[in-house]
Amino acid sequence: MDDDIWGEAGVTYPDWKGTAQLDERRTVPWEGLEQTVGLDREQWQILGFSIGGGEMGYHLQVVAAPRDVWDKVKLGDGSEIEVTELLVHDVDPLAILQQMTHMFELKMRIRSIEGHPIRVRALSDLPAELFVTEQFGPQDEG
Repeated sequence: MDDDIWGEAGVTYPDWKGTAQLDERRTVPWEGLEQTVGLDREQWQILGFSIGGGEMGYHLQVVAAPRDVWDKVKLGDGSEIEVTELLVHDVDPLAILQQMTHMFELKMRIRSIEGHPIRVRALSDLPAELFVTEQFGPQDEG
């Protein structure tokens, strides 16, 4: 059994690092993640999910607490919550992500610039013929 603290995403050689946030869908019928992956809401509470994989495809995992464990959690006290990590078979994780999402943002930055702020100086579109001419870096005043 893997008895680890469930934490940040990680890969062996992280060329890119970042963050993600998701606002769950409320505007159209969404059954919830438990129902979508086949967990009984009376028995389980999903506390997190991850999408991982690579060149050969992606997989979805959820971390869920049995309802009797979840009902005893005192939120905000910093205590550990014991969960089961479940690999969900026969699903398209990206399709589920789209179903459950009202708004989603993933931002990744190349690892070599970690710690450097990135200032956006221009907005444009691709293809290149739509680029706006912009001057970057220090400018001569004369």
